[in-house]
Amino acid sequence: MNSLKNLITDNMSPKEKAVDLVDKMLFCYQGHIDRYTAKQCALIHVDEMIKKLVELSDGKFTFLHDVMYYQEVKQEIQKL
Repeated sequence: MNSLKNLITDNMSPKEKAVDLVDKMLFCYQGHIDRYTAKQCALIHVDEMIKKLVELSDGKFTFLHDVMYYQEVKQEIQKL
């Protein structure tokens, strides 16, 4: 289970993950989007991660920690 946790969080703080996701969106679109749009793309990604983790939990609290982590990531993206 620890290796799954590392896969999901990459051992990054929520703030580090937020910056990483926005930077990846900027890199992916290489000058075709601005920082605001990259943030919106990162927020969509995080929302999808949360949705999938909740779905995989199947009514249990299996991924509760990960859902909470990505909710913090979402807040950090909004602050950028």
